[in-house]
Amino acid sequence: MSATTMGVKLDEQTRTRLKSVSEKLDRTPHWFMKKAILQLIGKVEAGASIEDVVDPDTLEKDSLRHSISLRRPMNSGSCDLG
Repeated sequence: MSATTMGVKLDEQTRTRLKSVSEKLDRTPHWFMKKAILQLIGKVEAGASIEDVVDPDTLEKDSLRHSISLRRPMNSGSCDLG
């Protein structure tokens, strides 16, 4: 299985928190991020919805910023009339 590097932008506070919790578990930040990603993938594959993984208080803001369907450009100017 080949691996591809993907980047994740994290603010300084999150980077500091990541380093701290990784050290608590005697693991690298890379291990911690990969484990978290795989756990979230597993939840969604098992049937979790967006409401199950995003805090309801922040869901609307999260959707406006990260929803793929909301980011797709609409077909402006083309109209099929027939």
